[in-house]
Amino acid sequence: MKVGVMDSGAGGLTILNAIHQKHPYLDLVYLADDAFAPYGSKSAEQLQDRLVKVGRFFENEKVCAIVVACNTATVTAIDALRACTSLPIIGVEPAVKPAFRLSKKRRVAVLATPVTAESPRLNQLIDLWKADSHVSIMSSSTLAFDIDAWPETEEKVKQTIQQLSQEMLAQNIDTLVLACTHYPLVKHLFEQILGNECEIIEPSEGVTAQLIRRLTESYSDEMSQLLDAASKHKVDSQNQDNSQNQGGIELCSSLGFQNMQRLTSWVISSDAIKDRRHVLI
Repeated sequence: MKVGVMDSGAGGLTILNAIHQKHPYLDLVYLADDAFAPYGSKSAEQLQDRLVKVGRFFENEKVCAIVVACNTATVTAIDALRACTSLPIIGVEPAVKPAFRLSKKRRVAVLATPVTAESPRLNQLIDLWKADSHVSIMSSSTLAFDIDAWPETEEKVKQTIQQLSQEMLAQNIDTLVLACTHYPLVKHLFEQILGNECEIIEPSEGVTAQLIRRLTESYSDEMSQLLDAASKHKVDSQNQDNSQNQGGIELCSSLGFQNMQRLTSWVISSDAIKDRRHVLI
């Protein structure tokens, strides 16, 4: 069973890694829409038009579901994508609900791109779940784009994270929501500054669980067979080779091959990569 995962660049690979690690039997097609990046600088109309084209690409790839592994695309354009395809669509929303439940000091920061930070959906989620918590919505117009250009931009990324983290420390933040899928790629840099006293929340586990729920609803017989096979092959790798139950990963970029090495470097199970392609969207 094949699943499409998309983002404007490398950020969605945090979601892809989580899906592959939890459900390695799935075939994954990843689209890095680098040619249209950064999404944060585009209008809602531009993003809606783009996601419709992305949907057509994935339909041609014969995927069974599409994961929009981008907060900005989810809050601005996922409805346009859902309107143009019958495939199950799974989006990414800022994980504010678990953050408010975890926060002991009731001081939560949500770090997002400017588009997500200003979106009505984020503010609706915060109003719904914040109760008596103090909430600081923070944004960076450059961090996601700079993470895509890693490692050349490593020092710039570190400087941005240092500045943001110092603001959080000054506000006594004890729970941070990473509301952009790029940010978990450098989660360790936040941890180094914020320390163990600050919980850092990102959405990959929740998105993975939602994907499996939607696949099971839409393809119950196929998923039942896959899950049964996965269960039978879940043995000690030292005693049995279960490679026949492993799905492959295809990396696609709308920009070409110039960022392919960077994309590959963020994939945890690099041995599962079966193909790398330049695609026109």
